[in-house]
Amino acid sequence: MSAFFFKSLSVLFFVLMGTCIKILGDRVPLFEVVFFRNFFALIPIILVIYKNKLKLSKINQYPLHLMRAVFGICAMSLFFLSLRHVNLVEMQTISFSSVFFISILSIFFLQEVIGIRRIIAIMFGFLGVVIILNPSINIFSNYSLLPLIASLFLSFAVICLKKILTTNNNFLSIFIFTFFCSLISLGFYNSSWIIPSSQDLLLLMLTGIFGFIAQFFLTKSFQLADASVLAPFEFSSLIWSYFIGYFLFNEIVTFRVYIGALIIVLSVSYIFYRESILKKKIAVGINKQF
Repeated sequence: MSAFFFKSLSVLFFVLMGTCIKILGDRVPLFEVVFFRNFFALIPIILVIYKNKLKLSKINQYPLHLMRAVFGICAMSLFFLSLRHVNLVEMQTISFSSVFFISILSIFFLQEVIGIRRIIAIMFGFLGVVIILNPSINIFSNYSLLPLIASLFLSFAVICLKKILTTNNNFLSIFIFTFFCSLISLGFYNSSWIIPSSQDLLLLMLTGIFGFIAQFFLTKSFQLADASVLAPFEFSSLIWSYFIGYFLFNEIVTFRVYIGALIIVLSVSYIFYRESILKKKIAVGINKQF
């Protein structure tokens, strides 16, 4: 199987995970959704670790793992909340801004150097975000900002991951991240949590399973090709989101979102193009360690 095939499957399953969360709506409290998403993902992760005889004693940098989980919970919660109020295409498009945030944060936390061309691409990309958010008219709402803020938290989580993977196995890192996220989200337990209906419980199980499958295929794709080579396939999420949003949720994508999406896609593509030219590796940071 090629890296492109694995990457495409990864993108599809991430979109399917988001679709399940959108179908759930607000029937299940937010942090209960976050808990079950991580809890149900733990089971197949543990099976993979057992099958490959990976030793948990090999895990180190626990404070960094915990910090990543905190950032991850913040990002996950905001992404999930945005799915209740923002259409799929808009959410997916704005989430690409994490690439811009990662580039900026890498300067301060990873001592990476970015050139003027990349800076211009980042500024151009944020222009696309502003066009989508459209703050000048009344339709603009706080919900539109949720995926943008989530992308910032996701970027911090990716920066932590880049440091973690210098001394940790990838699957063990996924395990400890998911484990910590389960514990943290369980800490938000209160009287509003419910016993889900059989249909909602199935959707919650699917969010965890789809999330694991997406992460598994993402890891497989990165083992076969660099992130910069695979980056264009991330944009297939817009195609899946468009059709699922249109046929399942009757969502209509406005011309403004098309223009903003085009600008963001061009900016992200150029950033990864420059990275491939310079032979540097960058963590993709789009949906997903989740």
